Amino acid sequence: MKKNWWKILGVLLLVYVLVFSLIVPLSPGIDSIYPKSLKTGDNTIKLSGYNTSFLSDKGSLSIFVEYGTGDSIKTIACSNDVTIIDNHQISFNLKIPESVPSSSLNLRVSSTQYNLFANDIVKAFNTDIEKKDDYNSCSIPAYKYEKELSFPNRLQLNETIRNLMFHVPMWFTMMLLLLISFVYSIRYLRGFNIKNDIIANQAVNAGLIFAFLGIITGAIWAKFSWSEHTELFSFSGWWANDAKLNGAAISTLIYIAYRILRNSLEDEHQKAKISAVYNIFAFVLMLVFIMVLPRVVDSLHPGNGGNPAFSKYDLDSALRMVFYPAVIGWFLIGCWILSIKIRLNIVENKLLDQD
Repeated sequence: MKKNWWKILGVLLLVYVLVFSLIVPLSPGIDSIYPKSLKTGDNTIKLSGYNTSFLSDKGSLSIFVEYGTGDSIKTIACSNDVTIIDNHQISFNLKIPESVPSSSLNLRVSSTQYNLFANDIVKAFNTDIEKKDDYNSCSIPAYKYEKELSFPNRLQLNETIRNLMFHVPMWFTMMLLLLISFVYSIRYLRGFNIKNDIIANQAVNAGLIFAFLGIITGAIWAKFSWSEHTELFSFSGWWANDAKLNGAAISTLIYIAYRILRNSLEDEHQKAKISAVYNIFAFVLMLVFIMVLPRVVDSLHPGNGGNPAFSKYDLDSALRMVFYPAVIGWFLIGCWILSIKIRLNIVENKLLDQD
């Protein structure tokens, strides 16, 4: 029992991750705004929310149009005149002054329960007007609201943000296993100990399991967050033309070729030497395809292709309390799979020697 504590911990962590990633609700958010562009003067806007209950907020809803970030946020328009259509839809009037900045605006909905924020959704038509600091200010009381435990609601991601606890830790685990394989390939070439080759080989085999899982979960995530075709049984949109996703597929093929190479060689030491050299180059190519290229070319992935890192806007305290245990749990499960494969390979070799 004492020897297997880390295996039990890995299973318990994944059970915890599975339960919490499914039962924690998505926080209320702004689903859509029509029209998306404002004009100078009066505007009538219809807003659709997600996981909202606007009917219970009657009399406490306030709308703000803001410009700027951090301490430099300026309110240029606001409204208390809100018509509640149902729990998920409201309409309101906004009067936009002529001194609208040339960049995009932000819309915020505040109430006793919500503080919904739509970043870069509402844009102004009149972009040629000189910026001014004398915006129309709004004196609307700041309503206090209690934030319940929930995952952040982000446009495009929506409910698919739960996949963060599976897709990303699986990729981390794959990279950990391939790193172990890389290290033991180097160790084999230094001393030609066949046990190091066994560990390197089985680490690739275990890493391929998580590579396939990562590609599958990544393709599903891309289907429902990046593709216009979100129908489950539609063949369109299942593979996004993304640099990182393509690089992951190429890296997986490179390691499949590693398996083919090993199976094509008969002599044990020749197989180990050639495989070790190939494995070292494969690991370097994998880093190039999934870590380097997506950062210098266009990529939809957060933190790549000029996009801000995922954690900058989305990894809040609620996600952290599930995401970090998920990373540790998948690491432990990956190492457990690796240890099983190594033991099975050693037993198989002993049986072959007896024959």
